[in-house]
Amino acid sequence: MNELDPKYDKVLSEIKEQIQASAHLQSYLDEEDETFYDSLKQEFEPKIEELHSQVALNDPLQLESLELLLLDPMFEGLFLPRILGYSVLRGTINDQYKYRRPQEHFKKILMSICNSFNFDILKNRIGQTVEIGFALSSDIWITNLIAEIDNKLVKAFLQSHKLSKYTDQRSRHTSHLRYAKQFVSFNYLTATLPSSSPELKIEFKSIVNFLRYRASLGSDAGTSVYQYIDGVLRNESLGTSSEHLEILILIGAYFDLKDGEQKKLVARLDEYKGYEEEAIFFEVLGAMQAKGYDLKDEDHGRLNAIVQKSSLIQFKEFNSTIAEIDKIGYINSEAVDVARNYHNSNKGLSPQNECIRNVIFSKFKRFMSALAEEDFNEYFELNKVFTIYMNAFDNEKFNQNIKGISMSYVKKLLRKFVEKRSKDYQDIKKFVSAVFLDLGFLKEKEIKELFKTKRKKTVA
Repeated sequence: MNELDPKYDKVLSEIKEQIQASAHLQSYLDEEDETFYDSLKQEFEPKIEELHSQVALNDPLQLESLELLLLDPMFEGLFLPRILGYSVLRGTINDQYKYRRPQEHFKKILMSICNSFNFDILKNRIGQTVEIGFALSSDIWITNLIAEIDNKLVKAFLQSHKLSKYTDQRSRHTSHLRYAKQFVSFNYLTATLPSSSPELKIEFKSIVNFLRYRASLGSDAGTSVYQYIDGVLRNESLGTSSEHLEILILIGAYFDLKDGEQKKLVARLDEYKGYEEEAIFFEVLGAMQAKGYDLKDEDHGRLNAIVQKSSLIQFKEFNSTIAEIDKIGYINSEAVDVARNYHNSNKGLSPQNECIRNVIFSKFKRFMSALAEEDFNEYFELNKVFTIYMNAFDNEKFNQNIKGISMSYVKKLLRKFVEKRSKDYQDIKKFVSAVFLDLGFLKEKEIKELFKTKRKKTVA
């Protein structure tokens, strides 16, 4: 957490002064009528949100400093329900869907709300947030937090939002995902700069989420993010681990680094050279692919430029192979030969081969996900390339992945082209009947079932 820049602090102080001078606040204090507080909220929360958005975009490492300043009672609790939600979603969650460490920022904001003169109004906006925050926290932590509250009504409110249904991990998981969807359009992620290997492991998911989100902003990633990256690359005490290596690969693939930063990254990568056949690189890359990292051509290009400066023999060969395929174009027969030759130079089930299969499949998947139904003839042509790669790799998992995206697209086509006598429908049927049978995607009986007219149930 970095200290808030004076330029932001100045704006925040001006907003605080305006709130205290507001006629809406005076009316609210005189009448204690909630409608006046609503007017105060409508007047000033947009201003606070604008400042929060500016800090989130340009200096995300200062976000928590800004939020702590908003706990000043002179802000009358404005915007606290929103930042309470942000604090709940920033916490790193373990495999049991519990926080990996106590969320003190969440506690500070919640305690500020609980002790606020405006609690009776604010509580109507935080119920779901408290439920999720408590669901992800330990029972001991919740008990200790509630014990610090003197007001019996506030205690009762908090206790009522500790729900027994969240003892079930699946309930925590689904409710957290559902809750997070409400915040998809907001920029609120920040990160702690780890000082040691154990701390990096604890904060790993938060760091990855933060870096991936900032990378998605492109040129708006922000200078402070590069300062954060520099801090990670400089810190030699972070050790060597799969988590550390994943962060290094992510940085190399997603961010345009200056020469000095590139040299530091190369030095950190070279620390892994002693690992047998550099297997950890392919294990980590495979895990990243399994988690949904979709490295595009430009991402592979950035990473390759870094790796080629290192002393990593196996990983250099892999990345140069991907770079060559990207240069030729993966649907070109020469690119297939490059992929086949690399694949044949390694053991069939080696992590290197799994990684290159995943790279090729991700290209197919990206293309298919963007292909409109009207362009199904392009799919017919691409299927020829599918077949060539399937023969080159001779791998059942790869074949099943190709089958999966093919079936998904065909089902989209059948929802679009419902007139069985139309030329489009007949072309699709002929193609699937011949090609899917030949590739082993479907059996004859399954093909007939796919194109069978579904009879509508008659109502008695």
